[in-house]
Amino acid sequence: MILLLPGNTIHYLYNILIHTSTMKQISLVILFFVAMTNIQAQDFLISFSGSGSSNTVDSVHVENLTQGTSLSMAGNDQLNLLGTLSAINPSGRYTCKTLLVYPNPANEMVMVQFTTTTTASTTIELTDQSGRLLAQKKLFLQSGFHSFRFNGLTSGVYIVHVKSLVYQYTGMIYSTSSCGKTIKISYEGRVNDPGNTGYLKNTGSIIQMQYNSGDRLKFLGKSGNFRTVFMDIPDHSKTIIFGFVPCTDYDNNHYAVVQLGTQIWMVENLKSMHYADGTNVIYYDYDNNPDNSLIYGRLYAWSPAMKGAASSNTNPSNVQGICPSGWHLPSKAEWQQLGTSLGGLTNAGGKLKEQGISHWIAPNTAATDETGFKALPAGMHDFTNIFQWLGDHGAFSTSTGNLPMVEVTATMLQTSSGTLTMGTFHPDDALSTRCVKN
Repeated sequence: MILLLPGNTIHYLYNILIHTSTMKQISLVILFFVAMTNIQAQDFLISFSGSGSSNTVDSVHVENLTQGTSLSMAGNDQLNLLGTLSAINPSGRYTCKTLLVYPNPANEMVMVQFTTTTTASTTIELTDQSGRLLAQKKLFLQSGFHSFRFNGLTSGVYIVHVKSLVYQYTGMIYSTSSCGKTIKISYEGRVNDPGNTGYLKNTGSIIQMQYNSGDRLKFLGKSGNFRTVFMDIPDHSKTIIFGFVPCTDYDNNHYAVVQLGTQIWMVENLKSMHYADGTNVIYYDYDNNPDNSLIYGRLYAWSPAMKGAASSNTNPSNVQGICPSGWHLPSKAEWQQLGTSLGGLTNAGGKLKEQGISHWIAPNTAATDETGFKALPAGMHDFTNIFQWLGDHGAFSTSTGNLPMVEVTATMLQTSSGTLTMGTFHPDDALSTRCVKN
């Protein structure tokens, strides 16, 4: 194996090696630098766009579930995932927000325009996602707004770098062309700054986040009232597309959603006080404290949750019940489909539970939230009028009952287990509700 390291790193390694007395210590030092080099090699750019009910992204909240870190950013910002963060404050390098790329996605040609804040020697580079240089142009630019044409692109993702001693910009180009030729960068000259007028795309700031290979990230994209979760373990630069769909109840509560397999689920417990037609519904706030419902959602007995519909175990259930318009109460079969898509009920519970012990009491066994479902332990209000299990159990209603035997099916998660359990409850036990998109 040949290990290539920067010159200053090689010098440092050499100083360590000449003072190291045993082969075992030498091996450990080499392994350390191999590991450090692998970590530092991570350098991905993540952009965001929307589809479905909205094509724009207002903001993104990013959680590194592996490391327990998080940050928030604007929807037109780019996330720079780095093994080692730059010592330079990125917000100081990219505050101008005037690198424009259009059309983007591009075909064979794309225009790149940017502002130079002073007269300086400038290098424009185009690389692929691995950092391989594809084209370069160097010239002396006066202060102003400058335009460049990139020709010869083929299908793929490209990164454009604008570098000088005074200013630096980075942006992404997405090409759909199938007939690209030799890539060429042409200077079009100084032009009037058009600002943000329709077809121009402002790439925004570049926000750095420390990232190691294999870290699991949870992205929450927001656009107006729409909120969508996207889970990923990035291994290259890409655009994350949030599929925005409406999920709003009569009380104007807006719920985040996530796609799991072919199903789209709410990732928050329902807290509506009305059916979709505006009529009142019987519900419980845990311990009769409305503040609990802000976190855990409200609790509903089976009959109010079903709104008089008959038991259903079809997939989909076709029972709207308490759910918002366009959504329905999942059947036992739909919960089983979810569990199967996650590798079986035995391990599905851990993949659905929120991580940590902010809401779950210890030990919260096997909780990874790798689905983005963020199941919470909202407890229940049982038919004897007792509140119980807050922090310890999460139980969710289904549309499937076994009447007149006075039992209904529900799914259950426990802090002491990673299993998704299918159990039976009394119809008057009030449980949490998650809805599925029609």
